[in-house]
Amino acid sequence: MVHIWVRATLDYDDARAFEAELKPGFRGQVELWDATFTMPYRVFRGRVRAIARENLARVANARCSSWDQIPDGALVLPCDDDDWFRPDVAEVVMRSGGAGGVRWRSSFLEVPMHWRHQLGIWRRHVQGPRPDFLCTTNNYALFKAPDARERMRNHLAASAWVGEQPPGAVPYLRERLSLMNRTLASQTSLGRHAGGAIGRRALLRKLDRYRRVYEAPLRGELAWAQPHADAMRALTAELELR
Repeated sequence: MVHIWVRATLDYDDARAFEAELKPGFRGQVELWDATFTMPYRVFRGRVRAIARENLARVANARCSSWDQIPDGALVLPCDDDDWFRPDVAEVVMRSGGAGGVRWRSSFLEVPMHWRHQLGIWRRHVQGPRPDFLCTTNNYALFKAPDARERMRNHLAASAWVGEQPPGAVPYLRERLSLMNRTLASQTSLGRHAGGAIGRRALLRKLDRYRRVYEAPLRGELAWAQPHADAMRALTAELELR
């Protein structure tokens, strides 16, 4: 059995709990969202998470588990609460994993944050991933061990660890077994914009770009994610201005 471990998530279903859990450094972005759209940030993010949960429920031979429920030695698929996996990912990693685990080609559904991010995306396509980005949000599976939680939680730590392993211990697959859905509401998307905090005009420009992203069909190796992209398109279309 492969275990899916969803990293920390907020309580989007309870307004008071959400307010208590919200980090001070992100509170301003949430306030901007709530002042801009009729759908509160908390509600939007909760529905994004629900779309991801529907995806995770379709993964064969895998179960979503808390960290303490996962036995040592089990193969773990770490992800954030808005990430998606191909339905057969567990079968592929069980068949193809090495002694340390396995990783595969990263795929992203996103709008670049700024021109430097756009340049980084181009370099990634042309030159491949940088050594510190061998692992991204949800493109790897590793075995649980007493010291493994940090590399499951932090893809930079996972990248460093993978880079230290002997050849073949963590094989690389060219397949697209996952998709990182970096939405308009992600902390990365809202956190910084052109060197400073995002403003209302920038938020609305980015909304238009995200609507175009979700309207474009997913083809080829990512066609499996089309139902979830359609759900995101419908959700984003519901955002109305105050």
